[in-house]
Amino acid sequence: MVFGTLGVFTIEETTQKVICGKKTEYFVLRSTSKDSTTVYLPMDNPSLLDKAKPLVTPEEIGRLIDNIPNSEDYWVDDHKKRKERFNRILQSGDRGNIMALAGTLHNKQRAQLAAHKKLNSSDEQILREAERIINLEFAFVLNITPDEVQDYIRKRITASA
Repeated sequence: MVFGTLGVFTIEETTQKVICGKKTEYFVLRSTSKDSTTVYLPMDNPSLLDKAKPLVTPEEIGRLIDNIPNSEDYWVDDHKKRKERFNRILQSGDRGNIMALAGTLHNKQRAQLAAHKKLNSSDEQILREAERIINLEFAFVLNITPDEVQDYIRKRITASA
């Protein structure tokens, strides 16, 4: 499963903990990345449970990549509104929107480079976060390394064109 923006996790076990005199059931989630982060996800907290999403399938990854040329452009000229919008997209966990966001930022980055400029630092940071989210999940599902995901996407786009 994917948990929020933290990455890919497996459910290691369920457990009970007593905190402040209240007994609560938890899913114990273990990160699949090298840092092996552990998250205790309370089973009685719907807002946190909503952040846990099933992994995409290889077929869904193909559809997401194939849809990149048709993706919405999420750019907003006002920096503050853009940052708020981009962060909402990242927090949503919607892979299609995150892919479109990354595409938007890549397009803007190319335009800036052509004008001998760079993206501003907050846009670069959001691009890195969008790529990290995509790379971790796609790598796990496709059984490749996160570093190979961008090449995988490029090759798929090129083959479709």
